[in-house]
Amino acid sequence: MPAVSNVFVDARAVTGLGNETGDPLQVICAWPVSGQYGTGTRVLYYVLIAACLVARREEWLVNPCLAAALVLPAVAAIHGIVLTAMHNPDAVDMDIYGAFQLCAIGILAAPVTVMMSKTYFNDPGRNTIFLWTFLLLIGLLSMTIEFYRIETHDCTKDASGNPVSNIASNFNYIDGNNCGLICSTQDGPTSPMRGGSANNIYVIPAPHTLTFGAATLLAAACCVHAVLCLVSMWDRVLEINWRRRFGRQEEEDTSSEDGDANKGVMKKVNDTIGFFLRILAVPVFGGAGLAILIVGEINFFSPQVDYQTEPMANIGQWAPVLAMQKKQAIRIRHINAIVLTATSTTVLGTVKFRIRIAYLH
Repeated sequence: MPAVSNVFVDARAVTGLGNETGDPLQVICAWPVSGQYGTGTRVLYYVLIAACLVARREEWLVNPCLAAALVLPAVAAIHGIVLTAMHNPDAVDMDIYGAFQLCAIGILAAPVTVMMSKTYFNDPGRNTIFLWTFLLLIGLLSMTIEFYRIETHDCTKDASGNPVSNIASNFNYIDGNNCGLICSTQDGPTSPMRGGSANNIYVIPAPHTLTFGAATLLAAACCVHAVLCLVSMWDRVLEINWRRRFGRQEEEDTSSEDGDANKGVMKKVNDTIGFFLRILAVPVFGGAGLAILIVGEINFFSPQVDYQTEPMANIGQWAPVLAMQKKQAIRIRHINAIVLTATSTTVLGTVKFRIRIAYLH
């Protein structure tokens, strides 16, 4: 029996030694994801984005969906800017993942939709899209900095002094298991954006599905895409404004056949290039947005990020969805009423004009 006991003691010692010498579990002190980035809000946002992409030629449906789809990432971008400005080196606000999810998908979908759709781009509202893209660019830059500044900590022993496994799924989510970190509502850290009932803070393993390093690279890549979209949109806006002001004058001044032929060739080349770019934009940026959506959702439902978040059954999750749906219905009804009124006015004016012509004849 003593020999058997010695074997078990040696095995435990080897296990503990291996855990200490191997890569330790990385943990962070974090505030959980807020209800504003919960499952209900994210699903509603995805539905609005899909409606804008699929029905981009249906003005009566696109306008209300686009209005709601632009508001959510704009608020998330402002939230990301504030989170970066109020950076706390001792804790992480997990809302940074929610803000990044909304902004990344929005910046990949909205500008491409605007440039592909004549309904969007020929409307004066494109200037609002331009400012919106600039706001998201600043927000994504801020989130890139915030992701880069996040630091993780080694966790080798729990509150009882027992060795901690370096596998995140084996981590014990219990009060007091802080891995030597100061992380509680009483002792801090604190944040001015996490007051009242939202001040709960816990020690959790660092996310492994979408790590902080990967999120930094993705946010930086989305910034590059935002800059390219701004340059492309600004170029097209200037071209449209130039044609509106000087287009007729140029048509009157053109008298050379060679010049007309050269302009026609250049126009065909530009149209061909633009056609292929539009074809490539859908699978490339659509695939990138879909990849971020899938990876982001897997990350949201991981044990680390999902810990102590508001469940879908709570009113804080499904009430905003119902409220947004009600607002969408009201907007669609108002737009349909405006379209119907305009159509009726046009038809009535046409009838009156024909009656007057018949009377004169």
